[in-house]
Amino acid sequence: MEKAFKSGSAFILEGDTEKEFYYSLLEYLCRKHGATLSRIVETSSPDISYELHVGDDVSLLKFNVVNTITQVPRTGKWFNSQCVGKYGPRVKWNVFLCYDKDDYKEDISKFYEGDWAILRESLKKAKQIVDVAAAADIEDVMLQDINGICEFIGCEPPVTLRGGKGKIKLKNLFKDHGHYYHEGKRAKKLIDSLDMEVLIKGNIVPLKEIERVLF
Repeated sequence: MEKAFKSGSAFILEGDTEKEFYYSLLEYLCRKHGATLSRIVETSSPDISYELHVGDDVSLLKFNVVNTITQVPRTGKWFNSQCVGKYGPRVKWNVFLCYDKDDYKEDISKFYEGDWAILRESLKKAKQIVDVAAAADIEDVMLQDINGICEFIGCEPPVTLRGGKGKIKLKNLFKDHGHYYHEGKRAKKLIDSLDMEVLIKGNIVPLKEIERVLF
């Protein structure tokens, strides 16, 4: 029998680097607010699930990594099956859409049209939908703490950033100083070394909304 939760939050993530980033962010916020986060091992499901304890409140967090932005609008089926359907109507769900925009020329309102409008309709059983979105790679967010990145790779700021999007800038910066930037799980040590408060205050992505809703 599934454990009873009063609230849940579904994180819909574009890739493994985003998964590592948002998990690290949650760990930081737990330390900041005196909360705890623990993994739930589900033998019957490949989903990534956690229990979040904030004071006397216990909520369920579920991560869904889609690996490409084109798959994000199709995640409504997962939400209705593995979140609402699995845990019942008693759980009030928040949905965090964590993605970057592949086309910098498009206005963010694009994500309320077409397939994205269909996605929002499929998420109508959620208490609220929070767009953690920006015209930026997750690496653009990370680059806000340039001092932390420089310390990680052993160089002194200021540094020259070459490239368009953040991922290319970060790869070039690492290469310029004799290192390789790795995505996904291999980016965890770098992400964990960053000052999350600097990234929250930088507001390229509305990370403060995650803190507001969960803590």
